[in-house]
Amino acid sequence: MPKILWNSFVGAAFGVSICALSASADITTPEVLMGEEGSVESTEFPVSVSPLTESKSLDVHELSMPDSLTVSSTELEITNPEVETPVAPAAPSEVFSPEVTPDNVPSVDSLYLSEAESPNGAMEQVTSVSQLSDVQPTDWAYEALRSLVERYGCIAGYPDGTFRGNRAMTRYEFAAGLNACMNQIERLISGNTTNVVGKEDLATLQRLVDEFRTELVALQGRVDTLEARTTQLETQQFSTTTKLSGEAIFAITDVLSGDSDPFNVGITRNNTVFANRVRLNLLTSFTGNDVLQTRLESGNLPHPQRPGAFRYGADPILGSVLGILGSSPEGGQTFNIWASEQPGSVALGLLSYKFSVGQNLRVAVFGNLGEHPDYLPTTFSTWADDDGGTGSISTFAQYSPIYRIGVGAGAGLTYSFSPSVSLSLGYLAAEANIPESLSAANNRGGGLFNGRYGALAQLTFQPNDNIALGLTYNHSYSPGLPLFLNDVGTTSANVNITLASPSFRYSADSFGVAGMWRVTPGFAVNGWFVYTNVKGQPPTGQEAGSADVFSYAVSLAFPDLGRRGNLGGIVVGVPPYATRIGIAPSLQDFVGTNDAVKLIPNRAIPFHIEAFYKYQLTDNISITPGVIWLTAPNQTTTNSDVVIGTIRTTFTF
Repeated sequence: MPKILWNSFVGAAFGVSICALSASADITTPEVLMGEEGSVESTEFPVSVSPLTESKSLDVHELSMPDSLTVSSTELEITNPEVETPVAPAAPSEVFSPEVTPDNVPSVDSLYLSEAESPNGAMEQVTSVSQLSDVQPTDWAYEALRSLVERYGCIAGYPDGTFRGNRAMTRYEFAAGLNACMNQIERLISGNTTNVVGKEDLATLQRLVDEFRTELVALQGRVDTLEARTTQLETQQFSTTTKLSGEAIFAITDVLSGDSDPFNVGITRNNTVFANRVRLNLLTSFTGNDVLQTRLESGNLPHPQRPGAFRYGADPILGSVLGILGSSPEGGQTFNIWASEQPGSVALGLLSYKFSVGQNLRVAVFGNLGEHPDYLPTTFSTWADDDGGTGSISTFAQYSPIYRIGVGAGAGLTYSFSPSVSLSLGYLAAEANIPESLSAANNRGGGLFNGRYGALAQLTFQPNDNIALGLTYNHSYSPGLPLFLNDVGTTSANVNITLASPSFRYSADSFGVAGMWRVTPGFAVNGWFVYTNVKGQPPTGQEAGSADVFSYAVSLAFPDLGRRGNLGGIVVGVPPYATRIGIAPSLQDFVGTNDAVKLIPNRAIPFHIEAFYKYQLTDNISITPGVIWLTAPNQTTTNSDVVIGTIRTTFTF
């Protein structure tokens, strides 16, 4: 490969990687309490405060509404509740004397201490080693709270109302339980329940609050913060029923070698390109057991052999016999856009609605660009991600090509006979929105039932999470258009097969078997085999030919290779290729043979070899370098082997 091309490829890829690394290092802390040079900024923690009462009997009318309390964080160090070293509690106030007698029992409201009621107006330093330790089951406080919990039902969750779990608790865990008891006892007193709360229990509660007042203040501050954030989210949320998810792909890609033109059909040299593709998914649920998915997408690089895309591997039949510029669609990548999309435009992608009927039936209805994997329980692939940016580099490596026969509007369903056996049925029509009938001059249309379609049935066996096997059948019809979605495979397997009919229309019966074996959590094997028999559909009174198409592959997956979230993959397979194309009798004189495959010089099986490694930079950013090696493109060694290099950066949100 020329040095200038290599420098361009590596230099651009390095730029994308640096951008991703910079994005991953930009970590924003939602709340910063530290000021300059380590000083602590002041923050406010509202704490309930009520006036004290010294009456021996409690009356509901004496309970007042709480005020607000401001505590400076320069005076109160707030720590993470998961850290077992608590902050220092304040010194006991004169009001909260531990010497409590039945003749001097405070109200429950008075158990909330304000800064104004503290003798020094600030929290004091730690004065006891016991203030730094967890609360042990043998501590007096632990036993005291246990008694209150079981007597007044402060903490719900256990059927018998007991306080279980003879284990140590952090002081913050203890404070949470204490706060629950305070609230429960306050409700009992506010309800004017006579002789329910004993004076001795109030005295015990006062002593507990006195020792854990710091943790209670911190807990209340955190609760208030959470409530404020929850309110903000509720008022600013996009929708109560819809969630937004998205994916953006930046990719540096180039044909490193093999873009030659041995058949002189006009293939020019390819250059390094910066491709992109963005998907926005709106996921809406109305019942909690259904999903309406609306996808908007945009990109700038079509599939190979399309206008504005890579061109390599000239087709010998179209080029030599018909003089048509035809290059191979092999090597298409997951971020390539649909043939119907214009680069840079925003288009409606998948539109589907999925719901359950009973316990065993799952139904999917597609309004636009539905695909068979969208309703199947599995495609027996370790990294299939709906042609996204987190799995394989190529579309061929995603899953068996049998699933790419048929796309559009329609429906699919899966019925589970048991947890390990299910049956899936689906029907998809590509031109369901075009009412015009098919004609000799028009190969698009036919509506929902009389145009291009694919009908699939699959029996899935999945005895456990590590093993899956499937038997698949797909019957399809096409009025002269490529057999496989995104033109996966060679030109002969997609276009030249139309020579089987004078009208270029054909039907196809595809039979496939696929399986996956997760050998260990870090290694899995999956593969498939597909045979397709194509039958020409001639006009009335004319004869047609037939064709045979094969495809197979084996993939090795290495999940979490190097670190959690990473993925390594190796794929060795054969994309769909034709072994025989029986030309319709009325076209044999024009073509010069009864089998179009015989027109291919230096025939060979076209192999697809791919290796990639997805490095999970952060939870939302990954970088995937990968290489695709195509041998004998378009089924001939006359074409040079093609090597495609890609560095893909994927952002998910």
